[in-house]
Amino acid sequence: MSTRTFLYALWCLGVTGLFILCTIYAWSPFAEGSRARTHAGFYGPTHK
Repeated sequence: MSTRTFLYALWCLGVTGLFILCTIYAWSPFAEGSRARTHAGFYGPTHK
């Protein structure tokens, strides 16, 4: 595996990990107003 492929795979894992972390803490960059409250586990939509 080349270095470029390895770095791309590492970047993809980082993006996926951050997505999962945001999902767990119910934070959305698209929500109106302030951030959603922190909840453990999966939580439904916080928008109107």
